[in-house]
Amino acid sequence: MTDFLLMLAKINLAMAAGIVAVALLRRPMRAAFHATVAYALWLLVPAAMPASVLPPRFVAVTARPPLAAHPAGTQIPAALGSARMAVQALPFEGSMTLFAVWIAGVGAMLLYLVWAQHQFHKAESLGVAGPAVVGFFKPRIVVPSGFAVQFSAPEQEAILAHEKIHLARQDARLNAIVALLRCLDWFNPLVHLGALWFRRDQELACDTAALGQVSRVDYANALLKSQMRAVTLPLGCAWPASEHPLTERVKLLKRKMPTQARRWTGAALVLSLTALAGLGAWAAQPPQVAPASPKHNFVGGIVYAQRNGNGGPASFLTLEAGKQEKSVGLWSSHVAMHFPYGMALADSAIYDFDTRSDAGGKTITLIGHVKLLTNQLDMDGLPGQRLVFDARTGLLNLDGKVMPSGMPKFVLCRKDCKFTDR
Repeated sequence: MTDFLLMLAKINLAMAAGIVAVALLRRPMRAAFHATVAYALWLLVPAAMPASVLPPRFVAVTARPPLAAHPAGTQIPAALGSARMAVQALPFEGSMTLFAVWIAGVGAMLLYLVWAQHQFHKAESLGVAGPAVVGFFKPRIVVPSGFAVQFSAPEQEAILAHEKIHLARQDARLNAIVALLRCLDWFNPLVHLGALWFRRDQELACDTAALGQVSRVDYANALLKSQMRAVTLPLGCAWPASEHPLTERVKLLKRKMPTQARRWTGAALVLSLTALAGLGAWAAQPPQVAPASPKHNFVGGIVYAQRNGNGGPASFLTLEAGKQEKSVGLWSSHVAMHFPYGMALADSAIYDFDTRSDAGGKTITLIGHVKLLTNQLDMDGLPGQRLVFDARTGLLNLDGKVMPSGMPKFVLCRKDCKFTDR
């Protein structure tokens, strides 16, 4: 559950960044390249969403120089790096409660949109709905019963040309996807604002395309006659929609159509910005840390001890690497970490643990072919690629899965050293 909530948060951050970028660019792009190019800017949002959950980049970490040697000849850990995890998956205490709240919000938003759609279909059955395009599987044009009386033949042609462009561009289906995103991301105000701006830009882009087929005067008259019947239509495209201010649509009628060269320039700019949005969302993820060399050069051992409360019993965590097996005279090629609830094996380790202050690093990270064995798992253990022990919480994080280690939370040592070599 925690993994899902974290993924949802990452996607929403990427969506929010994309929507803000489009909000800043849509008016300048409309002024420079006309409404169709401004509408195409919304490609930035779906480009950023999946990129935000792609596997992150890897950053190599150079090994630190070895520390002083133990009198017996075994080195204290030669740490493989001090890279701090920029964002580390934190435990969601009460994650089931958060999930339940999210489900309740999805349900409430879905009920509202279903109610708004039902209101439109109720008006359609009375012959007072439309003009609009409605339907997901079979989109169709809906006009009111008095359509031929209210509008002249040229005005009818203008409205139908507009609606046919919606059909050709699959706008009704796009609006249904936007409605679904509003349900899933009901808690994100930028998603709702973005949906409103998206519908406005969609309508203006459709106006631009329709003006190449009909008279501007007839188009303006049709707009003025139908504006008083504006409705909300979540799953469709309404001609007199409440989301589309009349002033913006009338201003568009006064503008000249862009030249072919300007349209191509705008399209190239949108494609470049879309690629940058996807790349930026992917690059914004905290990198995975990997050892600079596949060779294992972490030898020695460390012991971390922490008391549970004042005067309570001490719990121990040990980390060993390059330990010599006396029975066979060989050096092992893995890192082993033991803790109260079990142990873990891995290819290499990163030690970023400062016991001298509250502000320093407090993590030990195992990397590569991790195998976690605890008393809460079966004998086969749990495989993974990165295991992080955070002394500040006493928790383990295996590729986003959080579980207890049995170690108390870190408390700064003021009298005796709790971090020793052996």
